[in-house]
Amino acid sequence: MCLFFRRVALALALVAFAAQSSELPNQELTPRLMYQLLLGEVAVQRDHLNLSVKTYMELLRTTHDPRIAQRAAEIALYAHQPREAIEAINVWIQYEPHSAEARELLASIMMGAGQSTDVRETLTHLLASNKTDVGDDFRTLSAVFAQLTDHAAGLVLAEELAKPYPQLPEAHYLVASAAYIAGSSDRALKAARRALELRPGWEPAALLEARLLQERDPVLARAFYLDFLNQYPQARDVRLLYARDLVESKEYVLARQQFNVILESAPDNPDIAFAVALLTIQLKDLASAEPLLQKALDNGFHDQDLVRFYLGQAAEEQKQWARAAQWYGAVAAGEQLNVARIRLALMTAHVSGLQKGLELLQATEDKTPEQKLIKVLANEQMRREAGDFSGAYTVLTEALRSTPDSADLLYERAIVAEKLDKLDVVEQDLRQVIALRPDYAHAYNALGYSFADRAVRLDEALALIQKALSLSPSDPFILDSLGWVEFRMGQMPESIKFLKQAYSLQEDPEIAAHLGEVLWKSGDQRAARNAWEESLKINPDNEVLRATMHRFVP
Repeated sequence: MCLFFRRVALALALVAFAAQSSELPNQELTPRLMYQLLLGEVAVQRDHLNLSVKTYMELLRTTHDPRIAQRAAEIALYAHQPREAIEAINVWIQYEPHSAEARELLASIMMGAGQSTDVRETLTHLLASNKTDVGDDFRTLSAVFAQLTDHAAGLVLAEELAKPYPQLPEAHYLVASAAYIAGSSDRALKAARRALELRPGWEPAALLEARLLQERDPVLARAFYLDFLNQYPQARDVRLLYARDLVESKEYVLARQQFNVILESAPDNPDIAFAVALLTIQLKDLASAEPLLQKALDNGFHDQDLVRFYLGQAAEEQKQWARAAQWYGAVAAGEQLNVARIRLALMTAHVSGLQKGLELLQATEDKTPEQKLIKVLANEQMRREAGDFSGAYTVLTEALRSTPDSADLLYERAIVAEKLDKLDVVEQDLRQVIALRPDYAHAYNALGYSFADRAVRLDEALALIQKALSLSPSDPFILDSLGWVEFRMGQMPESIKFLKQAYSLQEDPEIAAHLGEVLWKSGDQRAARNAWEESLKINPDNEVLRATMHRFVP
């Protein structure tokens, strides 16, 4: 049966059996009533919405039937006729005063109508008519107010509606949320705190207070989180917000502790297991991350291929090549499919040789410009890691013929050109990158480091690296370059300071090589050996580190 006939049949059936309910009008199915029902539905089907609304509103005013009111409201809303929709919903609410759907529709329509007097009077009546749970109406209004465009007017209306309910936490929460949206943080904080006083431990109000404090002063927010969670340790939403704020602050150890508490209370929740797994990967605890990822997979995480990709990545970083290949190969669809195939090709080149890696890469799709770029960069990376710098340079140069303004390709070709001692290309490409992307910190850094490493144009090198650092403060690799140019300029104390700072942020073997060399030449040979040997334990195959150490230690 088509939708039209189902609609008509339903309308007729509702009216025909009205006598079975003493709470509904007893409608006789007259020829006139049947005609109007049919006319209203046919008009909708033929997109004559004005006629359908007019017909259903005439029916409603004659019958006062809530079932006709619901259908009239639906059609009026579809036809963008809010006055008629409001009239119909008011009849609907008279018979079904606790209908959440009817009350939410009425609030939404009134707020969208933009007629302040009508809105205030209607919503005031709506709240007053709820004899069982007026808090539920306030909760509905909080969601509706969030969609307003005139935030200042919304706050005034929220305060007027809440005034008759001074002991209702939901009323204060409506004011708090409206004030937050309107940018009145003091008013929002006061109302949120009053809601919490009236209902201690209520998470919606606590979440709003936490957000306000986080924006105002993270120290105050931290104190609030700890105090609230100490009193209400089962407050999962607050704990989750606290954990996310810790992640944003890069306090991964503390964030993992909070996620672990959540995971203990919901051990089968795949989303929480996945979140803890990602934090664990961030902390380089790959062995602990794998069972968490497996738990997320087993418990039905919504993006199974994303989990498989991370399982492959964790195995690869632990040099478990066969397991990594298995997981990457299991990625079947989604955004991770292309990336997984690229990772598998790169890993194959590392383990089984350049040619096999290139064969896998060649079979990888490159339908979009982004996929084509990633594929070229992967090809270049394979060749560079295999020591084929000439091949890598050729691949990048070929790609630049079709996309000469690609900052990514130009930057990578500059890095390869450095290895081939094509210094004119290095400078030319990096200056073009800077022109294309003047906020690209690593382009400034690469050009400055290129000068510093050859001990030429040191003043210009220093200026370039300082510009990079201004764009990306605390970047360990830029700090390493700054330490290196200070060393070239003979500023040993400054050099050591920056290199130590860089190594504390990123225990990279090449930073360790620089730090050790500067320490050795400053006379602290013991500290130099310690720096090299400590890094060598973690990176035994790093050629730069080994070559640097062998220049000084036979």
